[in-house]
Parts: sequence; structure tokens; C-alpha cells
Amino acid sequence: MTATAALQSARGTPVIALGITNSANARLMTRVLGGHYPLLQDLGQLEARTPDLLILDEAMLQRHRELIQRLRRQHEPMVLPVLMVSELRASPRNGNSELGHTVDDILRIPSTRQELLARIGNLLRLRHLSREQDNARRDLAAMVSALRTFNDCDQVMVRARNESELLKSFCQSIISKGTYQLAWVCFCQENNDGPPSVHARAGRAAGCAEGMVADWQARLDRQQADSREKPDKRQQVQVLNHLAEELHAMPGHQGALDQGLASALLMTLNTDIGATGYLALYSDRPDHFSQEECRLMDHMATNLSHTLNTLRFQQERENQSAQIQKLAFSDALTGLPNRRYLISFLDDLLARSEPRDSPSAAILFVDLDGFKPINDVFGHETGDQVLVQVAQRLSHTVRDSDLVIRHGGDEFLVVLFDNPRNQPRQPSGDSCGFARMAEDLANRLIQSIQSPMMVNDQEHRLGASIGISLCPDHGQDASAVIQAADNAMYDAKRSGGGCCHLYSPQMLEKRLQRLSMEAQLRQAIEREGLELHFQPIFDLASLRITGTEALARWPLENGEMVMPGDFIPVAEETGLIVPLGNWALTAAARQLQQWHRDGHPLRMAVNLSVQQLHPHGDANHLAALVRPYVDPEWITLEITESIIMVDPVAIEALLHQLRNHGFKIAIDDFGTGYSSLSRLQHLPLQTLKIDRSFVNQMDEEGKGRAMIPIIQQMASSFTLHTVAEGIETESQYQQLLSAGIDSGQGYWFSRPLPEASFRQLLDAPFTDPRKDS
Repeated sequence: MTATAALQSARGTPVIALGITNSANARLMTRVLGGHYPLLQDLGQLEARTPDLLILDEAMLQRHRELIQRLRRQHEPMVLPVLMVSELRASPRNGNSELGHTVDDILRIPSTRQELLARIGNLLRLRHLSREQDNARRDLAAMVSALRTFNDCDQVMVRARNESELLKSFCQSIISKGTYQLAWVCFCQENNDGPPSVHARAGRAAGCAEGMVADWQARLDRQQADSREKPDKRQQVQVLNHLAEELHAMPGHQGALDQGLASALLMTLNTDIGATGYLALYSDRPDHFSQEECRLMDHMATNLSHTLNTLRFQQERENQSAQIQKLAFSDALTGLPNRRYLISFLDDLLARSEPRDSPSAAILFVDLDGFKPINDVFGHETGDQVLVQVAQRLSHTVRDSDLVIRHGGDEFLVVLFDNPRNQPRQPSGDSCGFARMAEDLANRLIQSIQSPMMVNDQEHRLGASIGISLCPDHGQDASAVIQAADNAMYDAKRSGGGCCHLYSPQMLEKRLQRLSMEAQLRQAIEREGLELHFQPIFDLASLRITGTEALARWPLENGEMVMPGDFIPVAEETGLIVPLGNWALTAAARQLQQWHRDGHPLRMAVNLSVQQLHPHGDANHLAALVRPYVDPEWITLEITESIIMVDPVAIEALLHQLRNHGFKIAIDDFGTGYSSLSRLQHLPLQTLKIDRSFVNQMDEEGKGRAMIPIIQQMASSFTLHTVAEGIETESQYQQLLSAGIDSGQGYWFSRPLPEASFRQLLDAPFTDPRKDS
């Protein structure tokens, strides 16, 4: 490899040129510097390749003085620093006078290696800082010019009367200041049918704009294909600071390079009306576009987008006002006004409303209960006909002065006015009275919807949940009062549906807390931030621990513990109960494996949710969660009677599959789910867990005390094991023992314990709890 080739291969490392007359000094310098920097020792190559630093003695300095001065002038600011070396015994004749002109520093030799390297490092840093200062000056000048362009373009946008005039003047204004040498605007075809078309251009190489547009389109398509984002997601700003390096991938820019263009900036024009567009700016300086300038120009593109929106909207309104009114503000299926109309109407109403003591309107957010099964079973055509009937019933129930709105899907909005439209305003009343009026209307709407509907000779029954907000009490704009009504509807639906709730600020706070809990719970499940506590199951006769029930607990960083009653409903509502239940089953099996290894052959009971069993229950998956740790025969899966009633045939089949894998099956909270005894006798059950409510009744006089023996007798006839839950007193224990109940659990014996405490209970010598009672 030649010396020049070696220098070229060391790109990025400063190159030092050596010009030392004394051969011994030259060899010494080469030895010292060769391990740190590429060296250029032929000063005849200075013009072909300008080094980053020159080290010369006085003789070489005088010989090449004119060349060095010319190179330094050409590369100002300081790109070519010069270090002159002088022997200590010699006094430089002209070195001191050259200092600050042709020479930047003088080093007396012999010198230490450290001093030489330090001097070189200082000069190279000085060169770097000088270049940074010059770049900052250039960037500042570019920003000042860009600001002038920004202001000029703002004036163009203010004066524009139509889109064509706007875009043409906009591009001309961009290049008029000399900051940029080319500007063009293009727009994609509707439905992406064909390549983008150029709508305006100005400046150098403007005739090549179509080729440049094709290049950018291909580049964006490649980025989109490589991205995991949504298909319509496009990067807002694209910068090419070195067009020449991109020419192989963007051949349509050859004309731009021929015209001296060196860098480019592409910005997306996102408009609500019409296709997406792009604004491109080109400069003749590489690395022209700083981050600040990109942000400023992107803001300018955003302003252009807003102006285009305004002009296009005005144009559409002028050309198609009647048709647009119908399409924009009415629902195609029901013929009712749509949400857009309501927002426009309410915002106008709120803007014109005078301050008063009582609300001017109430918003009733109506959500249908039970509509999804109609769509799923009978199809969307039947669902559409049902929605049309609902719209008609709502319209017939309200006054002519009120509004019925199709919000979307199976949601409707009703606007109840304090004073009927086109009638004189009544004296202001109280908010409570108007709220009662809105609640009365909501109840009438619910009753109207609950009446059977006939579609194709098929009867359909629906319910409704309604939230109510008052305007302007619950919001100063349309979106706010609609959202308040939506929050109230959500609260009504959570209460069981078929009712109406009036909005209060506490509802929003509860909903935000619930959303926050959902997010935290999701994170806790993903990071295994939950833990299991274990409540012993003991044999009533011997009081020996025979098993345990695994119960999920959620510890927080502040040391508090979130109990299942707080987070399990959130998990069930959001679907997180499935990953939570799978985690609990796996963690329980893992813990049981450890106890078995330690000599405690216990059984483990784990609760299953309905979502783990229906509609996508998978026995093989549940068995696979357990098998790496213990045989499924050591695990008892607890389900409630209510789960069985969701889909008795499917649940029964799944339970048989689980039993075939070895799992034991228990009915939890037995006696509270109203399940059929004929159904129970066909299930592969091994255990009935008697609900705590029956255990509590044993301390009371009446029929409740007789239920336990009846349940035990029934369990014996089915050869089922019985476990009594919630034993809290010695009296309850004695009665359960007398009734022949097999096992029990409850605070009388032990509350649920963390694993460490439960292990202590297992390892401790046996003590009879009755001695402490």
C-alpha cells in the first residue's frame, strides 16, 4: 500500500505533514508520531491533500512559505495550523516574527515526547474549535435568513385567495432571500392512485422536480416497508445533508447536483381535506439544515397545512355547500344528526349563552346493552335495522324541541333543552330541578328501548345505560360536556346497566384511578410484581394441614398491600385476569414443588376465572403451566357455580379435559350459584367448598344452621370431599366437625400467610389451635 493510500484509509484520524531538514530529527519525529497519527512526509503533496497539521523547521518554513500562506487563506478559519520546531542551540531568525501569521506555535527541540504530543493536541483542538465557531456563525446566518423566509411566507399565506396562488407565491418567496435555491410542493393522488404530482416549484433545477418527487416517494416507501409503524405513518421531517452520497439511491436528483445543490429538507403537509403533500427545500451548502432550522421550517410547513385546510374548506363549502351539509352533519343509517353536528351546535350554544343560575341543556349519553350479540348472531344487516328502530323510539320519546344524535356504533346522544327552541326563555331555575327532568327523560328512554323489537319476524330485546351531564355546569365546550356524559354512562354500566347516572367530578376521578390501576396492574403482571399468600386447609378431625389455597396479593413499593377485592374486578373487566390467572397457577405449582422437596406433601388449590375457561379455555395450556414443576394431580382447580352456568355444555367438556390431565376439580362458594343438581352430578368433581355465608349462619338460630348437614349429606351421596370456608370461631368448628365436614379453612386456624410465614407454620411442631381459643 502506498503512503497516500495509507493516508486515505485512515479517514477520521488527523493527518500530520512533516517537513524537517535534519534527518535525525525527522526520524525521531516519525518514531514519536507514527503510532498516533498518519504522516505525510512529501510536502509536494500539500495541494493535492491538505493535512490537518504542519510540523516544520525554519528552513522548510521559508522554502514553502508562500504555499503555506495560500493554503491557510483558502481554508480559513484555522484549518491548517503550523508548528515550527527549532533546536535549542539555534535561535530562529524569522520564527518569532512569523508567530501568529504563518506559524501558530514554536517548539524547542530536543523536547519530551509528552510536550510534543501536548502541543500537537492543543493545535488540533484549536483547529476544531475554530471550525465549530465558523459553523455556528454559518448556522446563525442561515437561521436569520430562514426567519426572514418564514415571515415572508406568513405574509403570502395571509394574502392568498386560492390554493394555486398560495403554492406558487409560497415557493417563489422561499427562494427570493437566497437561503434556498429550490423549493417545490407535491401532493399524493387520491387513494394513492398514481405517483405524487408537483403543484408548484421555483428555483434551480425546477424542471427536474418530477424526478426528485419520484426519488422521495421511493425512499419513503422503503422506510415504510422497513417500519413496524402503521402503514399511513410517515416521518414528518426528512433531511439529506449530502445529496451526492445518496445519488445511487435517488437517481432523479442528478439534475439537482448538476445545478450545484448539495442538501435537502422534506416536510410532510398533513391536511384534513385532500391527500397528504410534501414541501421540499434545497440548499447549495452541505450540512445546511441544523436542528433549529428544521424545527422552524417544519413549523412553517404546519402553517402552510393549516392555510391549505382553510382554503380547501372554503372551496368545498362554496362549491358543494348543500351536499356537504348533509354528508358532514347527518348519519347515513338513521338520518339523525351526527356527532360533528352536535359539537358544532353545542360550541355555538355555549359561546352565545349568557351567565345564568341553571343549566341551559342536558346531554344524555345512551349506550345500548346487549346489542353486540345481535350483530354477532344475526349479522350487521339485522343490527342496522335494530339501530334504526332505536333511533325512531328515541325521537318519538323526546320533545320536538330536543335533539337526538347518532354518536356512532350503538351509542346515541340526546340533548334536552331547558327552554324549548323558538320559545321565550323561562325564568332560571335550579340545577337540581333540571337534573331531575333529565333523569325522568332518561328513564323513559330506557323503558322505550326495553320494549321488544321485531326484525324479520325475530324478536330482539335490548337495554340501555345512560349518563347525564349538564351544560355548561359540567364543561365549557362540547367535547367536555359530552365526555362528562360518557363518564356518567360508564358508571351506570358498571353498576349493572339499565339505569341512568348524573355526572359528578368524583366519577372522572374514579375512572382515572381505575385506568391508573389497570396500567400499574398490567406492569405488575408483566414484571411478576405480584406474590402469593397461602391459607392452610386442615383436616377437621386431626387439625393437620393437608393443603393450602393460593391467593394473589399485590405489594406496592410503599409497603402497602392491594387486596384482591380491589384489583381482581379491574383484572376481570380489562381481560388481565387471564395472564394474572396463568401467572398464579404457574407460581403456585413452582412453590408446591419446593415444599414437596422439603418433605411437605401438600395439595394446592388455585382459583380459575371464567375468562380462563370460556370461550377460549385450553386444558392443554393450563396443564403445560403446571407440568414443569409438579404433576397436575397435586393441583385442585377451584371454579364457582356461576362459571358453570355461563355455558354449561362447553364448561363441562373442558372440566373433563382438565380431569384427564390429572387436575382435581372443586366447586368454590357452593350453594350461592343456583346451579342444577342434575348438572353437578355429571361434572368431574372431587370437592365441594361450602360458602362462608352458611358457616356464619351456624351461630344463628333458624334454618341456616340446618344447611351444612344437608350439603354434607348431598356431598356424601356424590362421594365428594367437603371443605368449609370462613371458619372463625370454636363453635363453628365444633358444629362442622359434628356435621361430618372433612376439611376447613379460616381465620380460626390461620389467615392467609406469605410463603415465609406459611413455611414456619409447616416446620413448627404441631399445636392444637383449640388450646388458644
